[in-house]
Amino acid sequence: MSRRIGIVGYGKLGQHLIQTLNQTDGVDLAFVWNQQPPGVGPEIPTDKILKRLEDFAQFEPDLIVEVAHPVITWEHGARFLSYCDYLAGSPTAFARDGVEEQMRQSADNDGGRGLYIPRGALPGLNEVLRMVDKGKLGAAEICMQKHPSSLKFGRDLDPPLSETTEERTIYDGPLRELCALAPNNVNTMAVLALASQLGFDAVRARLVADPSLEHHITSVCLLGHDTGGPQYSLDLIRKAPAGAGAVTSTATLTTFATSMLGAHGQGAGVHFC
Repeated sequence: MSRRIGIVGYGKLGQHLIQTLNQTDGVDLAFVWNQQPPGVGPEIPTDKILKRLEDFAQFEPDLIVEVAHPVITWEHGARFLSYCDYLAGSPTAFARDGVEEQMRQSADNDGGRGLYIPRGALPGLNEVLRMVDKGKLGAAEICMQKHPSSLKFGRDLDPPLSETTEERTIYDGPLRELCALAPNNVNTMAVLALASQLGFDAVRARLVADPSLEHHITSVCLLGHDTGGPQYSLDLIRKAPAGAGAVTSTATLTTFATSMLGAHGQGAGVHFC
């Protein structure tokens, strides 16, 4: 039988995922939910449109994919996991106090339902997981550089982002605070905090606005434990083409679709895909 996948969110990414489902054997669209129902066009059959998220189980999904907003995980994530697998496409949700612990507990279930975290634009996810598995990861830093028009920042800046004329760092510090300030822009950073098991307070994050960019650039530095001598470090960088104003690069759309199709069969627990 085909796996039934429900999509929560019908923006650019949600639409791309549905196109992928329609072109892939072995998977079917269970439902689409959008915060503004008129945003779902006639291309989606009316019997596939979920009006109230609380009624998701009526559509019998095997996997629910969130590509809407962190609030979905806050309000519905544990309930989703009580029924089926869940892919949380807005990992900044886990930066809110208590949410990561709650969701990890929900994923530790007897029904084999897994919590999946998509890699997004994170370079070196396999290296992060390998170092964690071997107990070799002592610290991690991440920097994201984007065109100012691609950023949404929840704090007044002087000058404003719209008046940025040259490269500038708009945040440098613990990741947890940045997840609240720019939840739409730093999901990739949140993946690093979760996969590294270092946590949102220990990962150092830097967000850079640069009007010269035609790419989204993500740079990661993985550090070994500080033993007082020379310290191991691994630097990774990813450059994804993205026009001014684009929140998600084309490469990330493709990567996310791959994550969606791979989010199954690993049983209970937290999995990265």
